[in-house]
Amino acid sequence: MKLETITELERFLNIQEQALGSDSPEVANTLTRLADLYFSKGLLEEAEALYRRALNIKEQSSGLHKIDIESTRQNLEKVLTRKRAPSQSRTPSSHVQWQTDSSTSLDAVPPSMALGWPSAFDQDKDKELEIELASIKHMMGLEHPQVADCLTRIADQYCRNKRYCEMEPVLQEALRIRERALGAEHPLVSSSLKNLARLYYFQKRYELSEPLFKRALAIRQKAYGKNHERYADVEEQYAKLLRKTGRAMLAQDLDDHVKQVRSGRR
Repeated sequence: MKLETITELERFLNIQEQALGSDSPEVANTLTRLADLYFSKGLLEEAEALYRRALNIKEQSSGLHKIDIESTRQNLEKVLTRKRAPSQSRTPSSHVQWQTDSSTSLDAVPPSMALGWPSAFDQDKDKELEIELASIKHMMGLEHPQVADCLTRIADQYCRNKRYCEMEPVLQEALRIRERALGAEHPLVSSSLKNLARLYYFQKRYELSEPLFKRALAIRQKAYGKNHERYADVEEQYAKLLRKTGRAMLAQDLDDHVKQVRSGRR
């Protein structure tokens, strides 16, 4: 997998540490690559800290070639040498925060994004999620539940931009992974069912949406009971479908039950 920016490497490093532990030799290699990038941008304090951490891991690990350890040690020495040079201009550490922070408030999303048109933020977010998905698949395997979690976030990103056609295969894959990894009656499976059912509802494909809502309700009733907020959440969505398909009385019964659950009356 090709990782070229500080943001991409930091995201990959975080996933690696969760999957392999903070003292893994693979983590040390990523730390070294990240330190190389910081060094190339003149961010010497950050590069030094990463090289020192990578060197410590490599020195404590068995089976690593001495050349690899010595290479990291030499890179650290290059940083220290440049720091000692009085004429060396340095980029303030605050620059790192500006460079790596890609978070954006949804309140500030431009109108073009709300209409589903391309935007720079949309494209950046897509790339971040693609990198995260590739990293999780690489570290955890293609069928790990965390893959389904990431796919769900990708589908949510598509939904925010009304890219509904792209959502369907992503949500279907998330559902398939969760069913295989967790079992057909796991609460997270009900979440995937609800997500896919809502997509079909928005697309007016009611004949596909309804059986998914029913399955999600059955799972949540068994897991939480009918008087739980999580059951009522799906019940409320299903009531909208019933109303759209001419079953207003049944929909009203469900709406009344939802209100009872949320008001605390049983």
